[in-house]
Amino acid sequence: MHIVGGVLLLAAILAAAEAVKNAAGLMIPAPVLAIVILVVGLFMLRRVPSGLRLVADFLLRHMALFFIPALVAMVALSDVLAQTLWPLLAIIVVSTIIPLWLTAWVFARLAPTLEDADDKPEGGA
Repeated sequence: MHIVGGVLLLAAILAAAEAVKNAAGLMIPAPVLAIVILVVGLFMLRRVPSGLRLVADFLLRHMALFFIPALVAMVALSDVLAQTLWPLLAIIVVSTIIPLWLTAWVFARLAPTLEDADDKPEGGA
């Protein structure tokens, strides 16, 4: 399978996900459903086809290019962004700090303490 085959495979999986989403009336975005289908398919196949690996490597190497349209939109809408800058910054800060704090709190509650880890023998028995 060459690069074209990898791209066609990704397009077919996305089309299948869109069809499943529409047929089942799901509220899940088709790309998310496509990722699930792809992961399940790769798990069942137990390997990554060479064409798909080439496409994935290319996309990951050039991921920075995917941010260009967002940056152009920010420049084009800079007057709107200037009006809503402080609320946007507040939303970004709050939506970052609260999940980080909550994750740390849950980890502190559920993770074993260091004293418990020191009490266990290292041999596993």
